[in-house]
Amino acid sequence: MPTKKSAANQAIAQAIRAVRMEQGLTQEAFALKAGLDRSYYGAIERGEFNLTIDTLLKVTVGLGITAAELFQSAGL
Repeated sequence: MPTKKSAANQAIAQAIRAVRMEQGLTQEAFALKAGLDRSYYGAIERGEFNLTIDTLLKVTVGLGITAAELFQSAGL
């Protein structure tokens, strides 16, 4: 059964993907940079998980942005 994706998870996922792509990084390269498993990171970009604060910080630090900037970019 597919995971039910909330609107907030989808918005965060789209914002993360947009910033990563602006930086010219593949999912694999970014996952390595952020210290995350590639397949887990792919699921994050698909909005399949409620991110923990620790994971959210790994992503934002890897992207070089703050959590506030990410939420703003996501319209949240």
